[in-house]
Amino acid sequence: MAPEEQSSAKILVPVSTFVDKARLFKALQALSTKNPLVVLFRLVEIPRQTTPLDPDLWKDDIKEAEDFLAKPAMWLRSEGYRVENKVVTARDSAEGIIAEANNGGYTVVLLTKRRIRSGWGRIFHKSISEEVIRYTNTLVLTFLAEPQVEDIKR
Repeated sequence: MAPEEQSSAKILVPVSTFVDKARLFKALQALSTKNPLVVLFRLVEIPRQTTPLDPDLWKDDIKEAEDFLAKPAMWLRSEGYRVENKVVTARDSAEGIIAEANNGGYTVVLLTKRRIRSGWGRIFHKSISEEVIRYTNTLVLTFLAEPQVEDIKR
């Protein structure tokens, strides 16, 4: 590995159902790191404790997640970023992101929030971003994201 690649930032970007390209691009620019490695991360959630996490059992779901990441990865590469895609299985979204962030040697996690909840929604909703911020050993930057029209049609 070249010295430039070794010293560059490694950025974890968990992806759920859409990518807000404009805000993600601004967040990456705000980090102003030279030649960062952006890891687009998608989780196949398997919530039942009695179901094995073995990736061989979830090939179709993993393939679907990999296919979903292909388009944003291609876009980021066209913008000059080095990009890797990573898909894993986990029992819980926050747990999977935390494990990856803590064990993957990341400099920062860029985490999108869909919207700020109010009223009863705040009381009864478990916040993935709050859990990730609380238990991740690396810096976590969050930003509000809005789905694009093309993402809403899916």
